[in-house]
Amino acid sequence: DRKISRRMLITIATAIIVVGISIAAYFIYQSSLYYKTDNAKVDAIIYQLAPEAMGKLERVYVFQGEEVTSRQILAQVENGSIIRSPINGTVIDIKMEEGDYVTAANVVMIVAKTSDIYITANVEETNILQIHPGQHVSVSLDAYGKSFNGYVDEVNMITSTKLSGSMSSFTTSGTYTKVTQLIPVKIKLTDGINLSEIIGTNATVKIKIK
Repeated sequence: DRKISRRMLITIATAIIVVGISIAAYFIYQSSLYYKTDNAKVDAIIYQLAPEAMGKLERVYVFQGEEVTSRQILAQVENGSIIRSPINGTVIDIKMEEGDYVTAANVVMIVAKTSDIYITANVEETNILQIHPGQHVSVSLDAYGKSFNGYVDEVNMITSTKLSGSMSSFTTSGTYTKVTQLIPVKIKLTDGINLSEIIGTNATVKIKIK
């Protein structure tokens, strides 16, 4: 009985080791073929619109979700200030109501360029040279709970830190903290799905690099 038990233990241990090695080999193989990150979101160019001068918001001519055209009048302030759409797009949010007092610091509404909605993935600088336009991408959208096909459309030439105008990691005392920089990558979906209602939601991308 002792011999049988020992053999069984050895067999089980061997099987566990083999399975472990197989799983590790699979992930190493996958990582050599794909780059994956969950630092991604549904994105679009948006405009936050504010009046040029202060006053009471007299009229709002559009509703949330309405498609608008470039130069279309969207709202009017009592002093004659008019808010126009800068693009052909969609009103995705109206923050102020008629009768509200507004200033140049108040965002009255937000318009998005919904004709060009894409996925922005932030790729570490250590991996960016593996990413090129045209590469196939599998995009998992949290809002849908499923994956869609896409491709790398554009690799930015500047880090997200510089784009946002964030402070440098240098300090006036001369110290320096090295931080891995992220570079935005624009991904377009080839599957025909509506992304206009989920701008800003999370995504996970898997880019085929080989």
